[in-house]
Amino acid sequence: MSNILLITGIFGFILTSIFFLKKSTNPKATGFLGGFYLLLSFYTVQAYIIDGGNLALAPWFFLWPLMLYNVIAIPVYFYFITIIEDEFKWKNSYLLLFIPFILSVIDVSYVYLQPDALYDSMLHEAITDPKNRLHVSYWLLNLDQHMLMRHVWQFSTLVLVWPKLRNFIREDNKEDQKVILNKWLMVFWVFLMLFSILAMLYALENMMRSSVLELLFHYKNSKALIPLILYLIIFSIGVIPIYFPSILHGYPRIKKQPVKIEKAINPSSEQKFGLEETKIKSKLENLQQERRYLEKDFNVTKCARELEIPAHHLSYFIKKYYGISFTAYKNKLRMEHAKKLIEIGFLETNTIEALAWECGFSSRSSFSKAFKSEMDLSPSEYALKFEADSL
Repeated sequence: MSNILLITGIFGFILTSIFFLKKSTNPKATGFLGGFYLLLSFYTVQAYIIDGGNLALAPWFFLWPLMLYNVIAIPVYFYFITIIEDEFKWKNSYLLLFIPFILSVIDVSYVYLQPDALYDSMLHEAITDPKNRLHVSYWLLNLDQHMLMRHVWQFSTLVLVWPKLRNFIREDNKEDQKVILNKWLMVFWVFLMLFSILAMLYALENMMRSSVLELLFHYKNSKALIPLILYLIIFSIGVIPIYFPSILHGYPRIKKQPVKIEKAINPSSEQKFGLEETKIKSKLENLQQERRYLEKDFNVTKCARELEIPAHHLSYFIKKYYGISFTAYKNKLRMEHAKKLIEIGFLETNTIEALAWECGFSSRSSFSKAFKSEMDLSPSEYALKFEADSL
């Protein structure tokens, strides 16, 4: 059973590396999520070492991780808040989240400040009798009380964040990327809630030295049932990101309503945007100034690669910021270029095919179709109209 924890720990460290190293459209949220998976990885590896009877091989992995585990509720809460509000601002009330951590620092410091015999005795008991290690007393609290407290904190933060999360899930839920995010947040929240509830039951079982399920439901032979379910829940939390790969990149939100592209590409625009949207907009403007959209192979994948973001995030940004698809956005820029060429007399010495090629199209038909869709006139008709208006 403890092998589940080892697999979860290894997978968790891999996820942590991805979260910290991969570029994200919401780096703070992704960083908090990576922080949670880092703590979860340490948690599961230590549980594997101790419950699997391997503490004698790694005695250094004892006592000090308690301080890490007692902050596990913090990155979870900050992650949800940052995703929901699209930003993170420190509030003094957040200091309450650190109470379990402060108490663990006091208790761990107390043990380390005592004669070595006290630490050696605790380590010996954990090695020889790992099932009863949670009863070991420090100074303020014993280990099972620390475990109960930190998961009460986690449960409380999940309850506190639920109203905001529910409203966030309900809003703007027609976009594909938002639908995926909603599913991920809901699944993540549910598994974390189950994790905290089962961990609290497990701590209570150890404190009462009896089975909670047996006391409540007269269910016999249930002593190992809660730990088994708890380990499976932890494993599920560790692997569920694989079913939601887009959350590895974060989630871009646009705070303002979509505007027309003519206004959006104006350098003097005073629109204000959320965290990474300003950077994306700036990079897009640079590509526009370089006229990269006139390249034959300029598509959403190539553009996203230039911006160093996932293609589906770029599509989402274009849709929300400009109110059109990426193809329409590209064609609109190309048509603006075609209009300028026509207005300076390009067609007087060149063919429509040459104009199409100059504007990034590989055929006259696709160019003419895009031009008429944008201008309600064919290129030739537009040239005649412009000439007549100029007289």
